[in-house]
Amino acid sequence: MENLLPQNLFKIFGELLLLVLVTSFISGCGVTLSPVKRKPLEIFPMETSLASNSQPFLVRFESTLPGKPLSETVWDNVSGAFSDTNESEQIGFTQDYSKLVPVAAGGAIGGLVVGSSGMTRPDYTRIVIPFGRIFQEVFQSGLQKAFPNSSSCSDDLSESEKIQSTTPKYIVRLKVRGFQVWEEPLNHLNMKAIVECKVYQSGKLNQLEYAYEAHHEIKNQSIGSVMSTSSGFIKEMDKISNAFAAVLSEDLLENLNKYLGN
Repeated sequence: MENLLPQNLFKIFGELLLLVLVTSFISGCGVTLSPVKRKPLEIFPMETSLASNSQPFLVRFESTLPGKPLSETVWDNVSGAFSDTNESEQIGFTQDYSKLVPVAAGGAIGGLVVGSSGMTRPDYTRIVIPFGRIFQEVFQSGLQKAFPNSSSCSDDLSESEKIQSTTPKYIVRLKVRGFQVWEEPLNHLNMKAIVECKVYQSGKLNQLEYAYEAHHEIKNQSIGSVMSTSSGFIKEMDKISNAFAAVLSEDLLENLNKYLGN
């Protein structure tokens, strides 16, 4: 009888060796195998090319989900929009490692390494973007620069109080009608959004005076490479999301500037 290990033992040995190598790589990068990867959301104030306009008006951020503040509305690539106070203050992704294809079944070391350190195959990564808070705060930063005499609110009570105290000529209501995020190709973000803008005179809130929809879509935005860590991926996600909101905000502010004048 030949003194050789059966073929299946060679396979098992090879897989164990691969696991040791991958684990060593992950440890060297300071990466954990926790499936939930988040970091506190960072808002980057937008820059605007618009000249300062003295027209005073009140911006109301309307709810996307009935009864839920826009600032607490979060989107993912699995279920769409949902309300979550904690998730609205952080950004990141969650991975379902049970969907990884084992090496013995035809998987590859690259997929496993990236799966441990960052976003990999789109079919097992849940991308979580707190777009409600991002859009609201980015838009507010642009509003302060383009229309310094304007203000904002997010509910009926604060709207009534500001109308009484500041007596704005116009009420502008903004509503995120849709937002989508998905990963395609590997480690690349795609986003699409529609924001509805409606303008009313403050004394005639039942008569729509002007309406506009801002549309924006981005594709194939790289968030890192095979060697990137989870924190690196999330940092890029944050930057891309802020930049996306800034383009929408600039579009809306430009149209308001044209319509409302001085």
